[in-house]
Order: sequence, then structure tokens, then C-alpha cells
Amino acid sequence: MESDAVQSESAYDANVVIVNSCTVTAEADRDVRQTIRRIASRNPQAEIIVTGCYAQRAPEELATLPQVRYVVGNSHKPMVGEIALNLLDEDFSTHGRAEIVCSSIFLERELKPASHVGSGGRTRAVVKVQDGCNANCSFCIIPSVRGRSRSIDPEAAIAEVRDLVGRGYKEIVFSGIHLGTYGRDLQSKTTFYQLVCRALDVTGLERLRLSSIEPLEVVPELIELVATHPRMAHHFHIPLQSGSARILRAMYRPYAPQYYRALVSRIREQIPDAGIGADVMVGFPGESDEDFADTYRLIEQSPLTYLHVFPYSSRPGTVAAGLPNPIPEHVARFRAKALRNLIAEKHEQFLRSMIGTEIEVLTLEDGTALSSNFVRMVVANVSGESPVNEWVRVHVTDMEQFRVNLR
Repeated sequence: MESDAVQSESAYDANVVIVNSCTVTAEADRDVRQTIRRIASRNPQAEIIVTGCYAQRAPEELATLPQVRYVVGNSHKPMVGEIALNLLDEDFSTHGRAEIVCSSIFLERELKPASHVGSGGRTRAVVKVQDGCNANCSFCIIPSVRGRSRSIDPEAAIAEVRDLVGRGYKEIVFSGIHLGTYGRDLQSKTTFYQLVCRALDVTGLERLRLSSIEPLEVVPELIELVATHPRMAHHFHIPLQSGSARILRAMYRPYAPQYYRALVSRIREQIPDAGIGADVMVGFPGESDEDFADTYRLIEQSPLTYLHVFPYSSRPGTVAAGLPNPIPEHVARFRAKALRNLIAEKHEQFLRSMIGTEIEVLTLEDGTALSSNFVRMVVANVSGESPVNEWVRVHVTDMEQFRVNLR
């Protein structure tokens, strides 16, 4: 489709604004609604299209918000571009209630390469190789808003990597909703490990990083590859959710705390400088003080270097939403704060362990640089300026170089 449309520098100047929504927690829902209201207030002429997971889960809620013209669920997300272009030719004054384009049947029979997400200037690009999820964690709404697991054809994924490398991106990140299941839905069976190996054969790829991978899918050969291949980032993000065996069972998480502890310890043994992160949920229905203490001890005794901590948020339609013994909000917040304080201490210890070493970092547009093990640093040349999209070897002398991590 031919169009004279140009990208606006800000949502507050644009004629059409697309809001890609998340619905993983009630807080995420609130953020989406606040964003839409802020855009409508500051840009009264904007026509807003809302898509993503919140749009798939609760389109009627979003349709009532100011200046929302279309609510497009994940089921019809490929249509968003065409809808946006069509809106540019319509008369806003005729707008009544928002139109909902959403179905419980997902149209994406085959996952196609999507437009990449760049960050830090032309330095890092995220390639989504998998979408959807076949797991049924009791707290999670994602399977119902993303559909079943779907993988990009490996040839298309590798072609995307080649294209991005050719355009100057120095780090590629493979991402997905349930990344470790990559390839299981394809006719020609392949595995995520095999895809990673193929990507490393792409000429010019300088660093490959993996996003979140479930514990049971961090296979030994993947750890070995990260440990030995010079272009693999020394970084794993492995969701934990809870250190209590009882709570993990209630969450329908298919591993035990002992398995997780052994896994991250094995990674630390094989990759001594690895950055290892986790997602942790507190305040799950029925979580006792003893359950939380199990989580605290596991994290305290583990080699984890950072955490994403989430207080439990009830999602309509999930098994957990119907469980008894909800945890008071102030208790969940207290537990979350305790874990954040704990990981702040562990993260600082991790950073201090890097003092006296020399590391290679990739400089980003925001004035920071990112190491292989997922640590940000402040890097400047003799003029005080920070180069962009360059590999820089840094001798770590003090904690001041890590100040961006300690804010």
C-alpha cells in the first residue's frame, strides 16, 4: 500500500498513535490506561489504536477510553498497519464508539518475522523467534491472549539475523514468550539450541544474547555453548517464581526448588562471570511466611545477580484467581521490598567482583555500555563524550563506573 505517512517523533504530535499493551499484571493494565489518557489529554486530535495482550483479553474496557478508535487483539495484530494507514484518510469528527477487532481464534497460523526492535541506536536488535505458550501456569493469562506456541521458520529467522547484521547491529537478542519450546511446532523438527548454533555461523554477527528461558529448557549443551563460544553473551535469565515447592506446585510450575538451585549453580561453575537473572512472584494465594522464607533463602544462597520481583496480581480466567487465602497487598509489598533489598546487596557484590578486571562492552546511544554479562557501565572518551555502537575494552577500577546500576 502506497502512503505518504511519516513517523512522528512523539505520540503527542502524531495523528495516529498505536499503543501496544501488556496485561500480565493489574499494574500493567493501569499503565496502559494511564498512557492512553495522557496521550488523549496532550494530543486531543490523536486517533488511538490499542493492540496487544490487554486488547485481546479485555477489548470492551479499552474501547471506552478517550480517543480510542480501534481495539485490535493479538488475533488480528497483523492488520494494525493497514488500519493505521486507513485512519489517516478518515474524518475524526465522525468517530463514535471504538471498533473492536478481536477473536478468540488466532489468525497467525505461522509466525512470520516481525519488524525488529532496536535499542541504543543501531547497536542491539531483538529478533522474536517464538510466540505463544502451551504451558498453563495457574497465575498466567498469556496463553489465552497469545495463543499456542508458534515458531518462526529457521530459514526466515537466520535471514533476519543476516539482514540486521548487514544493517550494522552488533548484538542480536533472540526472544520469545516460551523461547525454549522453539521448533516443536514446525514440520521439520528443530530445537532452540540448533537455531542458536546456526545464528552463530552468520558472518559478521558479533554477539548473540538469549532472553528469558524456562528452567527445564536450559539444556546442558546450551550452557556449554554459552561457556565456550566467544560470541555468546554470558547471560541467562531463568524464571524462578517461587522457592517454595508447595507454591510451585500450586503455580503449576514443573520443577522443584532443588532443581533450580542446582541449575544456576551449574551455570556459575561453568561461566564464573555470568549474569544470571530471574523472575520472582510474591504474594501468591496461600503463600505463608514459611513459603516466602524458602524463596528468600534460595535467592540468598544462589548465584543470581539480579531479579524482576512481581507482587501477585489476580488475572480473570486463570486458575489462581479462584484460589482461597489471598495475601494482603501490604504483605506482598513488604515481601517484594525484602527481595529487592536482598538482590541489591547481591548485585553490588557481583559488581565488586569485577573490579580489577578488563571487560569488553558495547556502547549504546544513551551514554552507557553493556557488557556480555548484562552489566551497564558509564564509558566516556578523553573529551568526555561517549562513542556509540563501538566495542570498548574497559579496565574496571571502582564502583563509580557502575553508578548506572546503583541508582
